[in-house]
Order: sequence, then structure tokens, then C-alpha cells
Amino acid sequence: MEPLRAGDLAPATRLFAIGSGREVDLRKREGVPLVLVFHLQGTASAAVNVNRAVRERYAAGEVTVASVVDLSLVPTVYWGTVWIVLRQAYERTASDLPPGADPEEYVMILPDWAGRVTRSFGLRDTGRVAAVAAVDGGGRVAGVRQGGDPGDTALAFLRSLPEQGGA
Repeated sequence: MEPLRAGDLAPATRLFAIGSGREVDLRKREGVPLVLVFHLQGTASAAVNVNRAVRERYAAGEVTVASVVDLSLVPTVYWGTVWIVLRQAYERTASDLPPGADPEEYVMILPDWAGRVTRSFGLRDTGRVAAVAAVDGGGRVAGVRQGGDPGDTALAFLRSLPEQGGA
């Protein structure tokens, strides 16, 4: 499978957020761009970096930011335990939000149980080096990059989208 590149349609995949249960369809974006941060526990600071950078410029309704956690190496017998750990991470992060912020809009942890989404973007070893991808409001990939400053990368991808108007 060739990795996705800018201009390609995102995979026809739906992921479900831990905590809120919110469905995220990578292809059916309904006009709202999506920034994906691919990371594991050791690179989770990338998600904080991206969220901080994006939220300084865009409201939750303008851009969706979500963490994708590749769990393909976790045996299915441990999925229940992993779900609990991810739920606790959701709750911790949600409790750190400013008063009045809706956790369902600001905290999205998307388990990639089989690792298909991560691999479709051509990414590996996100526990060592986090990655960022952006999908425009029409479901097309705006860019994919592993390494570098994830917040700057996310903003650069968003600025490249015509519907964002370089905001």
C-alpha cells in the first residue's frame, strides 16, 4: 500500500473517540478540517503541542484536532486494559481544560486498534517520533509529516487550506 500524500483522499475510515464516543470519519469532513497527531505514550507531548498551537488560532468548530494511537502491537486480550488507560488519559486531559470548555470538542483520543490508519499515512514508530497529518474539509489529505515541530507543522498544513483563508 502506497502511503497517502497531499491531495489524496483520506481513507474511508471511521474511528471512535475514547471518552465521548464521538465518531470521526476521516473522509466525510463536512467542511471542517481535521488535524491528526499520531503518537503513543512516550510522544504524547506532541498532542499537547499541536492542541496548544491550533487552539491559539482556531476554535474547536473551525478545526478538529485528534490523537491517533496505534495499538496494533497490543494483543487483543489487553484491549480492555488499554481502553481503561486511554479513558483515564481522556479524563485527566478534560479536567485540565479551561472552565466552560466542552471536553468532547477539545479532547479526542482515537484508538487505531489494528494500526490501519497509521499505516495508511505511511507512519511507523510513532512511539519514538510523533507525526502530524491534516485532512481538509472535503476529506483530502493536506499533508503528512513525521518529526519536526508538530505544532508548527499543523499550522502550516492548516494555512495551506483555501477554506482556512490563511487565518
